[in-house]
Amino acid sequence: MKNTAWTKALITSAAIGLLSNCAPGNDAPAAMATADLAACAAETKLTDLQSIGSHNSYKRFIPEAELAMIRLSSADAAIALEYGHLPLDQQLDLGLRQLELDVYFDPIGGRYADPLLPRMAAALNDAVPYDATGMDQPGFKVLHVQDLDVRSQCARFVDCLTQIKTWSQAHPSHVPILILINAKQDDIDVPGSVKTLPFDIAAFEQLDAEIAAILPADRRIAPDDVRGSAASLRDAVLTTGWPSLAGARGKLIIALDESPATVETYIGDNSSLEGRMMFVNSVSTSADHAAYFTLNEPLSQTAEIQDAVKQGFLVRTRADADTAEARSGDTKRRETALASGAQYVSTDYYIPRAEFSDYKVELPDGAVTRCNPVR
Repeated sequence: MKNTAWTKALITSAAIGLLSNCAPGNDAPAAMATADLAACAAETKLTDLQSIGSHNSYKRFIPEAELAMIRLSSADAAIALEYGHLPLDQQLDLGLRQLELDVYFDPIGGRYADPLLPRMAAALNDAVPYDATGMDQPGFKVLHVQDLDVRSQCARFVDCLTQIKTWSQAHPSHVPILILINAKQDDIDVPGSVKTLPFDIAAFEQLDAEIAAILPADRRIAPDDVRGSAASLRDAVLTTGWPSLAGARGKLIIALDESPATVETYIGDNSSLEGRMMFVNSVSTSADHAAYFTLNEPLSQTAEIQDAVKQGFLVRTRADADTAEARSGDTKRRETALASGAQYVSTDYYIPRAEFSDYKVELPDGAVTRCNPVR
């Protein structure tokens, strides 16, 4: 099947190098001048970098039989969903430094263990078996769309975090990795589909607990670490700033990439995210919790991205979406995203998909990280 062939091509490709052109360590180049290395190491903050990441990083390809069923209902949806990714550790090996996980609340377990579309395909004797390992256990599950796009490189949230932590521990000098979390709670208009559970404050408390259980304090950067003794998280970002590269190496940053309403639920009474594990997609640069922004439309949000970056906020944008750029080969969005100064530029195509085009997203010379073009 073509998806399998493409996955093999991803694994064997050496298209993306593993070197940084900014600072020394596991992600550092041998060819950069010593003086430049010293200056960069002494003065660089993590906001002064730019790295490539992946969108819906856990997502596997939808098998053709199931994609064909989606296509019968919506050709556009099938086109947008026709992408998938390598296991998380292999993405990190290739140099990606931002990952994204969609999580569903499943406190009892088994809620998403028997998804509709694989079951329908099996009834037609045209199925790729669905592996439900771990789906019966309590805890947050990682998948794209319940019942429709369900295959994941790591079905349980704790498994995804463990894979990332294991890689991080084996590469202790890596530049900081941003992990975006989408808290999925929307139902779909498909007869027989499972209903999601809402992310109320109790669900978020459990999510924070799962993060704390997997990632020790010395392996993560939490809001309290950035705020320090400042009056608010925003004040700390605008004055002291995010940690230095030296202090951030080998660490993970987790951010809740959600709507203002969901963000407010997570914040609760903790206006500067006191005691929280995750930063949040800030509602404005004047909010007490402002530290991180998701600004996914570089073509229309360039000025907004650059303003946030110049102030010292952390920003993620997207170089492509819905397979459109990969199919057309159009690079305008990619080039605008890279030039915007967003510290993390996300893509589904860190290696091209040959049957679409030669479109891919990488930094100059295949670097893992570079000094930020705006900062």
